[in-house]
Amino acid sequence: MTTTLSLISIALVLSLSSLLVVILRVSPLTAPQYAIPFLILSVFIAVTSFLTLVLFSIRRFLIKRLVKESEKQRPHVLARKLINSSLRQGIFFAIATCVVIFMWLMGIVNWWIAVLIYMVFVLVEMAIGR
Repeated sequence: MTTTLSLISIALVLSLSSLLVVILRVSPLTAPQYAIPFLILSVFIAVTSFLTLVLFSIRRFLIKRLVKESEKQRPHVLARKLINSSLRQGIFFAIATCVVIFMWLMGIVNWWIAVLIYMVFVLVEMAIGR
């Protein structure tokens, strides 16, 4: 469990640093053919790893009080389930964010279209999470 979380933390730090390099040094406005794919990739990895860590922390804090006796005997199984579901939700949110960024670059997104895109991914997650 700790190795998975530490690898996700390392991915967060590396993706944030690459995002800063793409924004500050490469400038997506001056060299879009090189910068935009790396911008979207670094945003995807940063959002995924950040939300995975945040959602895992929130669930871990909230579930401590709701854990049954059978779950206390095998905490690694519960942690693995929490990490898997947090990672899945982080990936869905990152895909939605990248779609919104791509549509914004194309000039075809409004705030309500972005809300609809996020709602589609929330509904997909609710269907998968059942």
